[in-house]
Amino acid sequence: MRTNGTLQYQIIVPGEVNEFGEPTEATTVWSDPIACSIKTNSDNRKGKYEDGEFRMASFTVLIENDETAQFDRVKLTRHSEELGEYRVMNREPLTTVGRIQIVV
Repeated sequence: MRTNGTLQYQIIVPGEVNEFGEPTEATTVWSDPIACSIKTNSDNRKGKYEDGEFRMASFTVLIENDETAQFDRVKLTRHSEELGEYRVMNREPLTTVGRIQIVV
């Protein structure tokens, strides 16, 4: 597969109980980058709020088939451009080609 970017997914590390018996907060960390193919569905920077602007975008991402890849949030980078963090809207295994298609 030809790749043009990387995907990192968010991992939630559950909280623990410290030495005083008090629960600690769960934390989140990002996975190692996974090579992927990123295609833009829509992308505009017309979103505005009082203090600035934001990017409204949707991407289709292809990664090699990994059945353990269950995630809700991803961070995308294409070439050297940070595309941002997105919530996964759809995850579909493409079994005939051995890949997973993710829409964010």
